[in-house]
Amino acid sequence: MHICFVCREYIPSLRGGGIASYIKEMAHGLSEKGHKVTVICASDDTKEEYSYQDGKVEVIRLKGGDFLIPEKESTSILKKFRTFYRFFSYRRRILETILKLKDIDIIEVPEYGAEGYYLNKLSIPVITRLHTPMLLDHFYFNIQKLNKNNWHYYWQGLQEFKQMKQAKYITSCSTSLKEWSSKLLGIQDNKIQVIYNPIQTSRWVLKTNHLQNLSVKTILFAGTICDWKGCGDLAEACQMLQSNTQMPFELHLIGKNGIYAEELQKKYGRYPWFKLIGKIPREELMKRYAEADVICFPSWWENMPMVCIEAMLCGGIVIGSNSGGMSEIISNEENGFLIPPHQPKILAKTIQKAINLSEQRRQEISQNAQKRIRDDFSMDTILQQTISYYQQVINNSIKK
Repeated sequence: MHICFVCREYIPSLRGGGIASYIKEMAHGLSEKGHKVTVICASDDTKEEYSYQDGKVEVIRLKGGDFLIPEKESTSILKKFRTFYRFFSYRRRILETILKLKDIDIIEVPEYGAEGYYLNKLSIPVITRLHTPMLLDHFYFNIQKLNKNNWHYYWQGLQEFKQMKQAKYITSCSTSLKEWSSKLLGIQDNKIQVIYNPIQTSRWVLKTNHLQNLSVKTILFAGTICDWKGCGDLAEACQMLQSNTQMPFELHLIGKNGIYAEELQKKYGRYPWFKLIGKIPREELMKRYAEADVICFPSWWENMPMVCIEAMLCGGIVIGSNSGGMSEIISNEENGFLIPPHQPKILAKTIQKAINLSEQRRQEISQNAQKRIRDDFSMDTILQQTISYYQQVINNSIKK
């Protein structure tokens, strides 16, 4: 097959996030299976357009993106409105680029950013991949209403909904996101195929390196430091631990900082247990997963977070939110722990319970976590499911 991925994000990029990592992994995994793969993405500097080979994957970076990266281009009031005045032109450029390519069998495009806006005009089958729409309300698990905080992306979020409703073929990275899309957007349940995000299990050392004899216990969080990731709830839970126990510990917040991280630093920075680490290389993060006493992801809602998959692959003792995709990965007290969001008291008690596990019980949960990821989230497993679905879509398209 000749598979084309369309997404403004593709590693390396200053704006690359979870979708970029997913496409990078899938593109290389499919090419190693003998398929031809082309990625159409955006240049960080929106004045540049070029193509190159990333291993066996052909990458085409387009100019004219509807975003602004300050490290690459000077900022201005006008440029901040690119999400409106470049929306149609950039998506037409995507369509024109695809029309120049030959023998494409199937296209996959994320719902995020509505970059498939013009692709329904093609005779090539298009799969819309659900990652997380802009207007999904993480607090109430509903649809955001227009307000002063989302006005600049609200219209684009509505275009995402339009594309999701029009899509003929849809995959979702989690059952939770599938259910949200069915309930709130009226998309038929049987129209959405759940295929989890993969991880290269052979790339990482799977042996847990937990240091049980350390007197200071480590509580670790990885991801964007923000409210809906539950970072504030986690800090509050740690403050409760400090008040209620004599156990020495440190909270390590690892990931992208911003205004919310600064607010947490002002509130908790005076405590010796609060450590705002910032971003670190993935290789170092995987090592920290294995060494931590407990890893916490108390999000208000998540789709299918790679940090949870990575932490469990490394044998970490993971506490995750039961709201969203982590409840599809973790079986409570079998390969990790599940807690309700917005409940710092319950989180504090669960952290203490996890830290006080016997070494035998810790090893059981750790090994179960690794097995869960190897069995159901490995690249080979997900590639088989993806290729099978692609072929099904292509065959269905030919019949029509």
